[in-house]
Amino acid sequence: MTSLILIEAGPAGPSTDLPAQIATWLDSWPIPFTSLEEAEAFLGHETWTRTLVRRGDGWHPTWDRTTIVDSVSELATTAYWEQRSRITCPTLLVQGEHGTMRPGEPSMMLTHRPRTQPVRVPDAAHDVHLDQPTRLHEAIAAFLRD
Repeated sequence: MTSLILIEAGPAGPSTDLPAQIATWLDSWPIPFTSLEEAEAFLGHETWTRTLVRRGDGWHPTWDRTTIVDSVSELATTAYWEQRSRITCPTLLVQGEHGTMRPGEPSMMLTHRPRTQPVRVPDAAHDVHLDQPTRLHEAIAAFLRD
């Protein structure tokens, strides 16, 4: 591996309430949505609406709630600091200005791996690729040039 790019991702580890947080968020969706416009207003980006399907009573997600919640279970119980310490290639760490990484995690990542280049993208949350695709592309292009 010659380089690694992490976007809103780190080795933080145990967060036992993560599955419940995700479940609560999914359960807050007013399903079915009456329109794609309502879905976009609620979800914050039109890309999220592309996964919805129209049924007789409105717009529904195509994913399974249990699968989504179960998919974060390992992240809720496991820290990956040891595995990250074995990464020797240059790393780009992209954070959204309003992202979900724990406050001290990026600085701890820099302490453990000095070859980590941090980039904080303004006006972006966890979905940096949706919120600021041009700024993300610019950050990645600059990192790969260097």
